[in-house]
Amino acid sequence: MKTLLLFLFIITTSSSPAQDKRISGLRKYFAKELNLWTKSFRNFDLSNLKAQDTLKFENNFEQDISGYRSFLSVYKPIITHSGDSSSFIDIYSYQLNLEKKKNYYKANPEIDQAILLYVGKRKYWDRIYFGTSTQWIDEAVWVSATQFILAGIIKDDEDKKRPLVLLGDINMQRLIRFRGADKNIYQSDNGYYSPKLKKIKIRGL
Repeated sequence: MKTLLLFLFIITTSSSPAQDKRISGLRKYFAKELNLWTKSFRNFDLSNLKAQDTLKFENNFEQDISGYRSFLSVYKPIITHSGDSSSFIDIYSYQLNLEKKKNYYKANPEIDQAILLYVGKRKYWDRIYFGTSTQWIDEAVWVSATQFILAGIIKDDEDKKRPLVLLGDINMQRLIRFRGADKNIYQSDNGYYSPKLKKIKIRGL
């Protein structure tokens, strides 16, 4: 009996695909900074995320550095700064297009989403990824001064929202795209609302 159980254990473990170390090594970020995002999914399992492809930064929507201070006056509370504050990721400005009112901001939402990256030391401010009505980014987290995680969703043929994760590298100018492979993992109907958006009063969402 013990021999049979050992045999079954070996068969089961050997047939299970090895988890990608590029994603498994970031587990602590999914357990902490991205905890609310992971909880928005039913049956979320980090080991189920599989690398799909590698994308180059788009670099086709350069922002005017002269507008930096004006931009920060509106969006600073909801952008994601790196640890040393020299860089930031902006997943909201293009999509929300906020307009300042007396004591709140009015959103003029776009269906698409531009993910913008600002790197102060390089005077770089450009689009690195473009989201649509079927795939977008919910949250951003910095791993180091040059690496970050973009966490979001991608809709399947059944309109179910599956996990989508992009691992970004500033030096390599690339995003490694991971997708969920298990049909039992999908975002609940309530979706995900980032706590960052509660930092300013927004109407029209």
